Amino acid sequence: MTRSRGRPGVVAVSAAFPSGLQPRRRTSRSSVALLFLLPILFVPAQSVTAQVIGGPRPAQTADRELGFLTRYHVHTQAAGLAGIGEEQFGWDTDLGVDMDVFDLLFARGNVFFNLETGVGGERRAIDPTQTNYTMDLSVFTRLPRGEFGVTFHHISRHRADREHPGSPSWNMLGLSYGDRLRFRTFDVELMGRWLGTITSSEVDYEQEANAHLRVLRPLTGRVSLIAELDGSAVLTDESMFGREYLYGGSAHLGLRFRGSAGAGEILIGRERRVDPDIFVRRPIRWTRWEFRFVVD
Repeated sequence: MTRSRGRPGVVAVSAAFPSGLQPRRRTSRSSVALLFLLPILFVPAQSVTAQVIGGPRPAQTADRELGFLTRYHVHTQAAGLAGIGEEQFGWDTDLGVDMDVFDLLFARGNVFFNLETGVGGERRAIDPTQTNYTMDLSVFTRLPRGEFGVTFHHISRHRADREHPGSPSWNMLGLSYGDRLRFRTFDVELMGRWLGTITSSEVDYEQEANAHLRVLRPLTGRVSLIAELDGSAVLTDESMFGREYLYGGSAHLGLRFRGSAGAGEILIGRERRVDPDIFVRRPIRWTRWEFRFVVD
């Protein structure tokens, strides 16, 4: 397996749809969603990543390399959650793989998988409360500037060590665009993505829009400063739970330490998460102390 070259290991941390809405109404609601995304993206250090909504996603760009299994990226992270006052939310952990199965130079095929586990302290000191499975199948086409992607996006949510009255899940199909650029001493990664629901169970999500910005500035040969902004907006089926739209996002600041096989990252940030519990349909805000290890 060949490792990618020239791209630092990163993982963005970080907001589906029955029809029946009138076109005029839907256009209006889409405009509202964009208004929520813009301040999340361009106002720095605000208390504004949702994991399931928005969540980890495949790298939007990659270096050209003709062949089979041309790039892989493995990430593991744990975030301590503070400022909540609810025992079911103590830690948020992720383990994922981002892999290019083939690269034709003008396009590449990608498989992405992420497992998120929420850990609290309700029943025992270390008490897993829920697990969320994300799988993306994508084809990215290289443009003169950046890459355009088509993605099939699947999520399912499950309770851990608890009664399981249901199993929320949804499948979406979407489009994305991402680019990398260098501005003086700053390396910048940016992406935008729109997804529409194909099928769903026990959720009211109809459409989802994501935007992500990551800035990396080297301080020494092995240490870099990281700044991340992530925002998501969701349009919903109001007939299910009486909600018209949802929004969430995060802002993080930290340091990246490069090793011989990968990198470690330490960050602190604030997050507004959409539907943090499977059956509690309300947003929540918390502070995140985050540790990441990435290999690519």
